[in-house]
Amino acid sequence: MKDGAQRIGERLSTARKRRRLTLRELASRAGVSYDTARAVEAGNLQTGLGAYLAVLWAMGLESEIQAFADPERDDEGKQLERMRLPQRVRQNKEPLDNDF
Repeated sequence: MKDGAQRIGERLSTARKRRRLTLRELASRAGVSYDTARAVEAGNLQTGLGAYLAVLWAMGLESEIQAFADPERDDEGKQLERMRLPQRVRQNKEPLDNDF
């Protein structure tokens, strides 16, 4: 998990540098302290999710948040759900009424 958090931090750092923002400018735009912005870029697991979201928003990357844990992209979860579906359809116990 730590490696994943570090990769996210590195990606955010790259995005900031491509936008030619200093860490202090990013922190100001995101409404977080310099130390918090630095912790986000370091992938510190003790840093709150809100700080990561604020940094994404400050760089105009809020659309990336929509893909986070998107159930439509969860292939394993969809497969498990399909396995729990009934294998056959049960007949209705009551006869159908043919009155239209």
